[in-house]
Amino acid sequence: MANFQTGEIPPGFAFTESGGLIHYKYGIVLAVPAANQAGWSGDMWISFGSAWGDAKIKVNWHDGSNWSAAVDLNVTQAGGRVHNGAKLPASTQKIAIGRVRRSASDTEDDIPVSWLLQVAEA
Repeated sequence: MANFQTGEIPPGFAFTESGGLIHYKYGIVLAVPAANQAGWSGDMWISFGSAWGDAKIKVNWHDGSNWSAAVDLNVTQAGGRVHNGAKLPASTQKIAIGRVRRSASDTEDDIPVSWLLQVAEA
């Protein structure tokens, strides 16, 4: 049986176009059950969608000890849901998400972008 949680990425750019942090107050951190670990028969994915415009976001996850390398995703209004192409790594406990400026002149920091966390128990 699958369970779903959803929410929105807050307005404001968390990162510059080159990936530098503007301010963490524009990001969001999701605390999640430790994903895809031995002894738990389930998998977890996160995906994103937008409307009324395109957005770029930066995503990385924490396994209880270390943060992963960040992944940049382009979330387009014309496309379907966007994800990193795989289930979350084993033991993922937190997911950090923030908007990225697409260029120095990008001012569209409030395009609606939502996240969907899917937990599928076997």
